Amino acid sequence: MRYPVVVHNIEFAGYGAIAPDLPHCHCHGETLDGTLQKMAETIAERLEGLQAVGDPAPEPGDLDLLRQNPAFAGGLWAIIDVVTNEVSPKS
Repeated sequence: MRYPVVVHNIEFAGYGAIAPDLPHCHCHGETLDGTLQKMAETIAERLEGLQAVGDPAPEPGDLDLLRQNPAFAGGLWAIIDVVTNEVSPKS
């Protein structure tokens, strides 16, 4: 699945990223590349957590609609591609 992610530059503190389609899925990093890598890991962990309790992975939202949300104004958008069939439940 391809999840939209919005990244904001936090003055003097690096970058913060949010995956709007995945509740409680956010991270922080010092560089843009580092933040995107961390976000990919955070999304995979969140999907594993959902699967472990039997919840389905939410469908990714429409990027054009998400961009219209004022809460995400000024952010840089990226797409994180996650292979959901590789997410396995924990024993």
